[in-house]
Amino acid sequence: MSGVLLAIETSQRHGGVAVRDRDGGDHVELLRTSNRHDDDLLAAVDRLYARLQLAPSDTDAIGVSTGPGGFTGLRIAITTAKMLSEVLAARLIAVPTALVVAESWAGPGPIIVALASRQQTVWVTRLRRSAGGWAMDEDGHRAEIDSIRLTEADVLLGDRYLPQALRERCHEVGVAVVEPIFDPAACLAVAGRLLADGLATEPLVMAPMYARPPAAVARRDRDRYRT
Repeated sequence: MSGVLLAIETSQRHGGVAVRDRDGGDHVELLRTSNRHDDDLLAAVDRLYARLQLAPSDTDAIGVSTGPGGFTGLRIAITTAKMLSEVLAARLIAVPTALVVAESWAGPGPIIVALASRQQTVWVTRLRRSAGGWAMDEDGHRAEIDSIRLTEADVLLGDRYLPQALRERCHEVGVAVVEPIFDPAACLAVAGRLLADGLATEPLVMAPMYARPPAAVARRDRDRYRT
């Protein structure tokens, strides 16, 4: 890679950006928690580039955590990444958020990442550790908690919204439940590997990965059927 790799991780309430410079050094700038993503995302990129004495034109590629996650955080991050990609002629890398979470887990695998819990469903991704880093055994999908296969997993990474019934199932079969970490540096590491594998994405086809339709879309569809 001749230029700089920028990574954006704002799939959750808090987030940040990270940069891999030309010398292979990794640097992180967290979003200021008092600001919303749309207020501070570009400002955080600007702060980090200024600290490293980089120009926007130095950017060779941009990786962005694509979800599942919060509607606003994903929408702002992906819109920003696509805009920067077009303006700077930088390559764009879609980074599934499950891979970001797995990257911060130092233990062995297989593991299960459970995101976007709501009522009795979660977005589930099974991953295994390979020579090149974590890899998904299957695409993430929304699943009823009773249908989730827990066998062979060393750990389930799920946040405080994880349904209690799933926590109890994990306890029964000896699978530890651990709080996930959404680290911009982890997003940067995964983006670097995907870029090295030639897995860039066209800006026009990149979209957030939502576990279910956003509330505004669901209301719109309900109103449409009522008319």
